[in-house]
Parts: sequence; structure tokens; C-alpha cells
Amino acid sequence: MTPPRTPSPALLAAIDDGREYELDGGPDAVLLLHGLTGATFEMHHVALRLAEAGYRCLVPVMAGHGGRPEALIGVPWTEWVAKARRDLDRLRGARRTFVVGSSMGALVACALAHDQPEKLDGLVLLAPAMALTLTGRLGGLLGRLGLFWHTVVQKGSGSDVRDEEMRRRNPCLTGVPLAAVAELQALADAVDRQAPGIVAPALVIAGGQDHTVTVGGARRLARRLGSGPSEVLVLPRSYHLVGVDVERERCAEAILAFLAGLARPRPGARTSARPGPRRATRRTSTAQRS
Repeated sequence: MTPPRTPSPALLAAIDDGREYELDGGPDAVLLLHGLTGATFEMHHVALRLAEAGYRCLVPVMAGHGGRPEALIGVPWTEWVAKARRDLDRLRGARRTFVVGSSMGALVACALAHDQPEKLDGLVLLAPAMALTLTGRLGGLLGRLGLFWHTVVQKGSGSDVRDEEMRRRNPCLTGVPLAAVAELQALADAVDRQAPGIVAPALVIAGGQDHTVTVGGARRLARRLGSGPSEVLVLPRSYHLVGVDVERERCAEAILAFLAGLARPRPGARTSARPGPRRATRRTSTAQRS
């Protein structure tokens, strides 16, 4: 087991402030996308482990994030995808390109894979927000009503992560706009329709004690992907932010094993045509079948 590299003071400041950061690496690149009202902090442990293994990593701020919660009101889900598409283009020229997304970021990763299959060689979906828990579903319903369009629900206990230090350090937004929750559900509906056309191999990782999304939703997405049924790893002690929670090292190890097990393309093999289904050449031993 390789420990993550020690961040430089500048990198640590970017992580703890929730700003964009980029880690140098070899010929393969990874785009890491955080979740709704989240911050780049929630991707830092996975990014550091990937960089240590030789991957170039880009961790951008998602559209509408990085300021006050109210800035998310009126941002359509299509803009989350459009911003991520522009960030993906910044990795052009990599030998292989992967996307690791958390929650909303996992859904955006799926949308990218559907729209631009020739650009992605694999997906890692952390706690994908396919099915919200009851509180989230109610928030999305209210967010579709004009009366509650501008309502922001404050996060009473911070982010949904069991590790107390990670929850304390996480510079996520302090509130959740109900309008943004409604957009998240609209994105989930779009991804559900797109899923059979997604041909990139995928690994799905879920928290067994997630209070934000359901494990059932993650399993459903894994079954419906065109490259599937995809592997599902359930981390039994983790809450929603599996990438930084108490089982974050197991999460990172599973991601590294999954990416390492994907076949490398032959020189010049990339094409603009839609590829056929691609599967991992090696299964992650810790994954549970959905």
C-alpha cells in the first residue's frame, strides 16, 4: 500500500480552500469531479493516490460552486456538464483519459461518457446521485415549485462524511438550494435514459451508511450502463463522501486496481467513431456484484 504524497503548502491551501488544483503525472490523465454544494476537497485523497501512481490529475470547481450557495440558484444541470466538458478538453493529448466523479460529479461523468465516448476510457462513480434519500426527494419536489425556488436549506452538521476531521476541514457550501436539488434530479433522469448508451467500463463505489443517496440507486445505474453490469463496491462503514471518509484508502486502492486492469489502447487506436462496449480485463477483487 502506497501512502499519498505529502501536499506542498500551496497545494494544501488549494485543497483546504476548495479551489481547483492539478497534479502532474504520466501519459494517462484523470478528471475528478466533486458533488453538488461540494468542493474539490472531497476528491483530494483519491487525486493524491492517483498522482502517486503516475496519473495526471485535474480537479476543477464545478459550475456554480466556489462561492455562496445562492450562486447555484438558476444554474441548469446542462451547465454542470458543459463546464466539465471544457475541463475534459484540457486533458486533450493524454494516452488514456478517465473521469472519477462523486455524487453529482458521477452523474456528470456519465453524461460526458454518453456524449463523447471516444474521449473516455473508463469511469469511476463514487456514490452516484441516481436516487436521493427521502429528505432529498422532498427537497427536489419543493425546488420545482416557484414558491421555494430561492430557498436555501442550511447544512446543520456539515457534509455527509463520518470522519470528523474530514468533515471539519471540508470547505463545502454551507447550504443547499432547493432549486439545485431539483436540477440534480433532472440530471439523474437524463443519465437514467442515457445509461444503456454509455460504453465506457465503470466501477461504482457506494457508502453503506450514506444519508444522501441510496445504494439501490447506485446498483441500478451499474446494471443499466451499456458496458455493464458494472462492478459495485459497497464500503460498509462510510457515509456519502466515500473518497475522504473512514474507508478512503480502500476506496483509492479499488480505483487504482480498476484503472490498472483496463486494457491500454494500441498506438493510434483512438477514433472519433463511437466504440463498441469495452470491459475491464481484470476485476477488482474487493468489489461486490450488483
